[in-house]
Amino acid sequence: MSISAKCGQLAEYWDLVPAILGGVIGALAGGIPAWLLAKRQSDETLSRDATQRIDDQKARAFSTAVKLIYIINSTIGLRIHVKSCMAVREDPSRAHMDPWQVLIPMIGETDEGAIRFTADEMAVFAAAGEFDFMQDMMLLAVRHASSSAAFQEYCMMRSEFLRVGPKPVAFDGQIGSTTLTPEEAVSFLPYTIPLNNVALGLDARLDEDVRLSRSVAAKFGPVTKKYFKVEQFASLTFPTDEELSAMMKPLNPTE
Repeated sequence: MSISAKCGQLAEYWDLVPAILGGVIGALAGGIPAWLLAKRQSDETLSRDATQRIDDQKARAFSTAVKLIYIINSTIGLRIHVKSCMAVREDPSRAHMDPWQVLIPMIGETDEGAIRFTADEMAVFAAAGEFDFMQDMMLLAVRHASSSAAFQEYCMMRSEFLRVGPKPVAFDGQIGSTTLTPEEAVSFLPYTIPLNNVALGLDARLDEDVRLSRSVAAKFGPVTKKYFKVEQFASLTFPTDEELSAMMKPLNPTE
C-alpha cells in the first residue's frame, strides 16, 4: 500500500474519533447524573431502613421494659406478703407456729407469672453484645413464673387442708385456737409437711428473686442508653432493703 493510500485510511479513522468521543462524552453526561441520582436514592433508602430498624429495636426494648415492670412489681408484692407473714414467727409467743399457720393465701393472683420475653425482644440485647444481661432477664422471667406458680399452688393446698383440717374452737380477735391429741396432730402431717416445705422454700427463693430483680433493674437503663446512643431510654428502679422493710405490715395470723 502506498503512502498516500495509508494517509487516506488514517484520515478516515481520524474522522471517526470525534464521533466516538462525542458518544463517550454523551454517555458520561447522561450516565453520571443518573448514577448520582440512583446513589442518593440508595443512600436515602438505607438511611430509612436504618432508622426503621432502630425504631423497631426501641419498640422491642420498650416492650421488654414493660414486662420487667410487671415482673418487678409482682416480685415486690409477693415478697412483702410472704415476709410479713413469716415475720409473725419472730414473736416469742408465736415462735411455735408452723410456716403454714402464718403464711396466709392471697385472693386475686393474676396470670403475670406467665410473662416471657420473645426472641425478637432478646435479639435487641444480643445485638448490643449484652449476652449476660439477656440471660439474667430470661432467668428472672423463669424464676418469677416459678415463684408465682409455687404460691398459687400453696394457696390451693392450704385451702384444701382447711376444708379437712381442725377447726378453731376459740378466738382472740382474729386469732383462732384449738386443741389436738397427738394422734390427730400426726394424722394431719401429710398435709402440713408439704405446706411447710413450700412456704419455707418460697420464703428463701424470694430473696434470690429480689436480688436478681434489683440487678436487672439497675442495668437496664445504662444498657439501653449506651446501645441507642441517647441521653436516657428507660430507667427501672427497685426499692432498697430498707424501703422494702418499711413496706411490710404486721399481720394477724390464724393459729
